[in-house]
Amino acid sequence: MKTLIAALGVCVALPLAAQTPTTAQQLIAARDTVWRAWFANDTVLLRRFIPQSAAAAEGRETLKWSDRGTIFAGAHQIAQSGAKLEQLDFTGTQIDASGNSAMVRSRFRYIVRRGSSVDTSAGIAAEVFVREKGHWLNPFWQLEYDRPGSLASRAIDLPDTLGAAVNVADSLKALGTIGDYDALIGMWEFTFQPRQPDGSLGIPFKGHWTFEKKGDGAIIEDHWRPDNPTTPMGSSLYTYRVFDPEQKVWRLVGANSRGGGLIPGLTWSDPNGRSGIEWYGNVLVRFRYFALTPTRFLWRQDQSRDGGKTWILDTGVMEAKRIGK
Repeated sequence: MKTLIAALGVCVALPLAAQTPTTAQQLIAARDTVWRAWFANDTVLLRRFIPQSAAAAEGRETLKWSDRGTIFAGAHQIAQSGAKLEQLDFTGTQIDASGNSAMVRSRFRYIVRRGSSVDTSAGIAAEVFVREKGHWLNPFWQLEYDRPGSLASRAIDLPDTLGAAVNVADSLKALGTIGDYDALIGMWEFTFQPRQPDGSLGIPFKGHWTFEKKGDGAIIEDHWRPDNPTTPMGSSLYTYRVFDPEQKVWRLVGANSRGGGLIPGLTWSDPNGRSGIEWYGNVLVRFRYFALTPTRFLWRQDQSRDGGKTWILDTGVMEAKRIGK
């Protein structure tokens, strides 16, 4: 059924002037409490957070409905079975809140152990919260469990499904100019959608991306971060791009503010946009910026785990819209 461990990061879509980080943190904490209380059959907490008129639904085309009594009976049944919650993760959390009501959407994954048997479940959760006397109650939720081979809907309108279509060999002969990234200088709000290892599309999330020229313009620093009101603004993926005037390419190196290995790469320009390659350990990534206008651009990447012999297309796609220069 339900709970929370903040995984890759909580990506919170907050209407401007409608939300504060404190509200988002309260909602995340309320969601965590309800999920954990259900698995633990903690009736005290369940009564506190789930009102008398609560309802829940599971499924897609055909829904299985539960009232408050059935929800409580399910918690009791799982406790009686001896099942223990071993792990719970939420990714791609999006919060849309206004006044005293909020919708929280996310992908969930949990592992339950019954003796020597371990079961893993995953899917999409949409949960409604209502604030009453300063506390967030959870009167409704819908869970859609993953089906083998199922695909989430594509969130970003792309002109095709051909992947980044970057010829990695071009990195040896392609040329760039010092002005390649002039059009990207400034701040952008993005929507990013990953592709899961099984080929299904993940839940899209929002974030912000800034590009800033340094000194004479041959160095560009960019920060890429999912929206997360629970982390400092400096918690980002940092990339430094340095123009090589002899080779006519941009050399880049990326690093996560949490630490880890450096991410080396190259970028260049061509008639179809800005192209590049990066190495994440032994994973080769090719990417492309395209459909670039003064206020919008698209981005997509492919991955290869065999040095470029075969590619997994569109492992990440993104749409960015300018919000400042």
